[in-house]
Amino acid sequence: KVEQKVYDRYACWCERTTERKAASIAEAQADLRAYGQTILSLKGKVATLGAEIVELAEAIEANKAEVEEATALREKGNAAYVAETSETKQALAALEKAITVLVAGSTDAKKGGAALIQERARAASAVRSVIAAVPARTGLSNERASALSEFLQQGSAERHAPQSFTVQGILADMYDTFAADVEAATRQEASANTKFEDF
Repeated sequence: KVEQKVYDRYACWCERTTERKAASIAEAQADLRAYGQTILSLKGKVATLGAEIVELAEAIEANKAEVEEATALREKGNAAYVAETSETKQALAALEKAITVLVAGSTDAKKGGAALIQERARAASAVRSVIAAVPARTGLSNERASALSEFLQQGSAERHAPQSFTVQGILADMYDTFAADVEAATRQEASANTKFEDF
């Protein structure tokens, strides 16, 4: 009987332990399946995120290329603006000087002799500098070129004053046109810079 009791206790312990171990094994297997699913899900996310990283890296490279291209275009546009306005500003300075000389010469037209000849030479020199400074892209109309050429070639003192007024009008009109061109180009350049900065 003592042996039976020891055996029964041992058998009972074995049954309980076997049940606990079986439950633990079942639970571990369920956990393994759940963790396997989690691993597969995370591998899928890693693959998806890896593909997104590649896409974003390509987009970044494309964006860099676009920025470089836009920068090159902006620099080219700015260089053209600087060259154009510089040339036009030089023409404006020459026009202003020539107009000043012509106005001074026409107010001093009553002078005679050497003073008149000197004023005419200064006026002719100022007009020549304007012709040389006019930007090639604008050019002179045939009518204006003819009037300026006639002014430079005229020789009689009597015709100097009327021609001087005509030339003053031509130069003043050119000055206004060039000043408006510079102002428009400056506004356009400012707009292009703003668009580039917003890009």
